[in-house]
Amino acid sequence: MITLSDLLMLLVIFFVVLFSMELQKRIPTASTHAEAKEIAGEKKDIAAKPAHPTPDISASVEKDLASILNSEKSEPEVEIKRDANVVILTFPERIIFAPGQAQVKPSAQATLDKVAYFIKERAYLIVEVQGHTDNQPINTARYPSNWELSVDRSTQVARALIGMGVNPLKLSVKGFGEYHCLYPNDSDENRLKNRRVEIQLSILPN
Repeated sequence: MITLSDLLMLLVIFFVVLFSMELQKRIPTASTHAEAKEIAGEKKDIAAKPAHPTPDISASVEKDLASILNSEKSEPEVEIKRDANVVILTFPERIIFAPGQAQVKPSAQATLDKVAYFIKERAYLIVEVQGHTDNQPINTARYPSNWELSVDRSTQVARALIGMGVNPLKLSVKGFGEYHCLYPNDSDENRLKNRRVEIQLSILPN
């Protein structure tokens, strides 16, 4: 009887151990399924939200900038347009620079001041200033090629904006020379249109 009772006790212990091991296996599995469902739910919520609702903001930037710059009709030749989520402000050469020069004309200061104020009031904007030329070669002591001229022009405009209070951390400059023309460089009129500086305003990513 003693031997039989010991045997039964051992069997009970054995089954308890087996049950405990099986229970331990099932608990992490259930937890893993719950975590997977939670992650899937989060991904679904993220997918349901627009990642960058910038088109509406960009449209508002374009409209407000046009309103400010056109309030006095001071520079009717300054063009404002929107390309996707980027608002582009184009200054033709003749209203901001002398031919072959990069010093900003005093007559353009008032318009640049409005642009600077507009940028300062909108912390979500980042600014890229681009210089563009036509394909007529230039070879002076200061500008061996159109690359240098386009870079200097964009730099001078950026410096003017910084002098008016724009945060330099929000600014970058590029010079494209004659390689990003708007029109074929096959006439004086088209070459004139290609000589320009663009101030491109985009929205800081979330």
